[in-house]
Amino acid sequence: MLKKPLVSILIASYNKEKLVRRCINSCLSQTYKNFEIIFVDNDSLDKSFEIAKKFKNVRAFTKKRKKYKSFKFNTFYQLDTYILAYKKSRGSILCFLDSDDFYKKNKLKEIVNFFLKNKNKNIVFDKPLIFYSKKKNYKSHDFDQFNDRKNLWPKFPPQSCISIRKSFFKKIINEIKFKKFPLLTLDFRLATLSKCIYKDFNIINKFLTYYFQDLSGESYSKFKKFNINWWSRRFEAHSYLKYILKKSNKKYVKNFDYYITSIINLFFNIFRSN
Repeated sequence: MLKKPLVSILIASYNKEKLVRRCINSCLSQTYKNFEIIFVDNDSLDKSFEIAKKFKNVRAFTKKRKKYKSFKFNTFYQLDTYILAYKKSRGSILCFLDSDDFYKKNKLKEIVNFFLKNKNKNIVFDKPLIFYSKKKNYKSHDFDQFNDRKNLWPKFPPQSCISIRKSFFKKIINEIKFKKFPLLTLDFRLATLSKCIYKDFNIINKFLTYYFQDLSGESYSKFKKFNINWWSRRFEAHSYLKYILKKSNKKYVKNFDYYITSIINLFFNIFRSN
């Protein structure tokens, strides 16, 4: 009989008091029972932490929100919150979960089965069921792995769809946690590292995570395609890829997208300075 590994569900939260119960209850209702829940609240202004700590099966922590003058958005703060949750975890498998998202009941069972059957795989993305704040219908998005050489980085499912072996996360954490690229999300960093450096980018064809697309949330409202923040994040993505390839003694080839992104960012920087 195969040993059932302990899974650590890492929940990062900031000002989501209306959604925290749904998130945690989806974890508690899992068909796979050998898990722990690590909830870290990043200095919320609401009652998110108070709600979470009332669950007796949840290990709840708070993280003081450091003030970085150059950080205008929540992206790095969320990443920093996940790292604290990782440090508190005891499981051999980590599953990330934003507090406004939630899992299907068989999520952990499917993830554990994947890792038990694929001993040489260290990270996997399941597929999201995407829904919106003002719509009742669910909408599934398909994701291809994009492992061909034409693509710089993969198209990947969102953060709450990531599961990873803790030993692998520990190995790559220094390439994840630094503040040099504050606009880059955890999911982008993990997807880029796993595909471009470790050749271990995996997506399973199972919809296991409900991903809440908050139309008023930062990721949707502040980073709409082709706005100034979107282009800034894209330039950071190129810079991050160049950085990790160089550290791994791999060549970074500047392409048309890189030059267009650089020119547009230069234009925006000149516009800001005037």
